[in-house]
Amino acid sequence: MVVATILSCATPTEWANNSILGEYEISPVVEFNNREHPELEWSEVQKNNPLTEELRDQILRIDGIISVECYTAACVVSDSFGGAREWVAGIPESGKKKIESGIIEGNVTYEELTAGDKVIVDKKLLHWYPGLKVGDILDVVVENGDGTHKRQLEIAAIGDYPPGFTNYNLLIMAGEGLETFSENNLNFYYHIFAEEKYNAETESKLKTIIEESGRMEMRAWKDVYEGYKSGMAMTSSICYAFLGILGAVCIMNMINTMIHGVHIRKKEIGMLQAVGMSDAQLYKMLQFEGLFYTAGTLIVAVGGGSLAGYPVFLWAKEIGLLNIRNYHYPTEAAITVILVLAIVQFVLALLLGKSVKKESLIDRIRFGN
Repeated sequence: MVVATILSCATPTEWANNSILGEYEISPVVEFNNREHPELEWSEVQKNNPLTEELRDQILRIDGIISVECYTAACVVSDSFGGAREWVAGIPESGKKKIESGIIEGNVTYEELTAGDKVIVDKKLLHWYPGLKVGDILDVVVENGDGTHKRQLEIAAIGDYPPGFTNYNLLIMAGEGLETFSENNLNFYYHIFAEEKYNAETESKLKTIIEESGRMEMRAWKDVYEGYKSGMAMTSSICYAFLGILGAVCIMNMINTMIHGVHIRKKEIGMLQAVGMSDAQLYKMLQFEGLFYTAGTLIVAVGGGSLAGYPVFLWAKEIGLLNIRNYHYPTEAAITVILVLAIVQFVLALLLGKSVKKESLIDRIRFGN
């Protein structure tokens, strides 16, 4: 049940929704430390960024496109990160509500983030730098294409956001604030919202734009969904096959316990029938005994597993396992376990009753253990 809880929470639809904002995502091709193509460094790309207003207007003219939201990004280096490079995400005003609702520690408004001197730290960053806290001042060096310059950023809050919203950037501020980091074009993602999750003609036109440019790449919600669905189908099959083997062993133990219990009480059962117990009463007794074993198994397996599943879900959500963010009770798995155990118990009681009847009443009383 614990494993089933994790698998039920890792739904392909929610994975895709948490991994990509909108139906399509377009970004410039950026590579670091590619000596053969230094023009792909972000410091160079932002000087001649293909994500322009002209491109945005061109996309909006495609039938089926509702809106295009621009998310910006800047690259910074700081001793607070051990000298490593981190990215700052610039969120447009359309993301104001999500920014503010995702704050779990501290307090800051979207308007305060437009000044460019305050950031929200995604809690995932604390996994690598647990010493960061609200109120800390980060001394950072901004790589802006025309060189570098120093800035100070105050950690105004800690937040928890899906990676599709932040584009895996763990420092977050308003897009207007990020514009103060550089005079170059910092557009990093065009999140495209369409009337349908997938439309072949719409996607074809977007791919044509990408191919003509040669400097951009695109992700589609449908591709993310299908890729994850395929991967989870294999993962689920392996998990349930392994659990099925363990379940079969447990059921065999229950069957063995019931058979052993009847075998060592043959004499007792024979004496009860000798004083008037009918076959129907015998079947009823065996059914009640089976129900006792089944109820105990269900309480431990389904009840205990359900109770243990929720803390495991919280742990998975905390560490970002499989992009899990919402709890879904594994109803199908619970019903399957209940039905299998109930059917096994009913059939076993019936077979045991017939097995007992094969021996004469005298033999059961005479030779029973």
